[in-house]
Amino acid sequence: SFEEYLNRVGKKNLSYLAEKLNVSIADAEVIARKIFPDPELEFEAGNETFSLGVSYSLEMGNKRGARIKLARTQAELEKLFLQQGFQDLRAEAADLFLEAILQRELLEVQKSSYEYMYQLSQSDSLRYVSGEITENDVRQSKLETVTLLTVYSQEAAYHSALVLLNKHMGMSADTLHIPLGNWEELSRDFALSDLVKAGLDNRIDLLVAQKSTEVTTREYKLTRAERRPDIGVSVSYERNWNGFLPPSRSATAGVSVPLTFSNINKGAVKAAKFRIAQSEIMERDMELQIQTEITQAWFNYEAEKKKIAQYKAGVLEDSQKVLDGMVYKYKRGETSILDVLVAQRTYNEVQQEYLETMKGYAASLVALERACGIWDICF
Repeated sequence: SFEEYLNRVGKKNLSYLAEKLNVSIADAEVIARKIFPDPELEFEAGNETFSLGVSYSLEMGNKRGARIKLARTQAELEKLFLQQGFQDLRAEAADLFLEAILQRELLEVQKSSYEYMYQLSQSDSLRYVSGEITENDVRQSKLETVTLLTVYSQEAAYHSALVLLNKHMGMSADTLHIPLGNWEELSRDFALSDLVKAGLDNRIDLLVAQKSTEVTTREYKLTRAERRPDIGVSVSYERNWNGFLPPSRSATAGVSVPLTFSNINKGAVKAAKFRIAQSEIMERDMELQIQTEITQAWFNYEAEKKKIAQYKAGVLEDSQKVLDGMVYKYKRGETSILDVLVAQRTYNEVQQEYLETMKGYAASLVALERACGIWDICF
């Protein structure tokens, strides 16, 4: 079923499982940012004296806190990326499921047409023996049956679609799974204003843009913190090697402060500020893009829905009636085999166009809900 298929995709799709590890990596990075600077142990020795000392660098400006906050924000961003990837994967998987149903239905149409023409050619052979039709009519119906052997190509296309379903479920092609479900049940009515509001509330990529602005803000704060000079603190002990002489020993302590003349150059700070402004502009641009995508997807969905309504209003029934009428006349000798073949081809084309339109309608619904960041598709 469609629900079972999406469940397997969410749990076993290899690309998605690999993306999940990015979240684990980001969480590990948060832990890594919590480290403190390591102290340094120094030992010096000469012919007369030796010294032992310890030095430590005191980070000023809360650099460690800024690094941790940045890492946490980046980890949150990775989680949003994962959610966005799942939404894209779900929509892509739904399209493949619909494509498999389309290929299955097209295969059924071609099989039905082949069986229909095969039975007609068998009937024509008997009618020729009885003298009701000419040999040319028999030959024509047989040739038409042979041309319908494209059913083999359609069968290959169907199996290829099933193989893609397996790939998205993280499974090999040893056993193919048959999609169940009737897409005739898909029917939704939407108001464009409600969809736009839902999109601005639910679209993950808008949340990603907002979180990216937060990341650039954290990077700016870290850049400013790193411009604060670190203070070095050291303690050492020195004494004489010669034990038979009065020992000479001393203890020293020191503080080192770097002269950060390089901080005169504020290029890094300005660049960080520009990145914040850039992120804010990209966030507003994402809002406009979401509104545009939803509006376009809604127009496309409404157009596909109108196409389906036209087919269901009588086009399918009319093509069947025309074919049945032509066969009836042909059997009564009132028309030629060519008229039957034209009606048969027209019927096949209408059936195929309807199935492709139905698939387009279902795919437009998937695209619309994907654009809005919502999901209630089940059939």
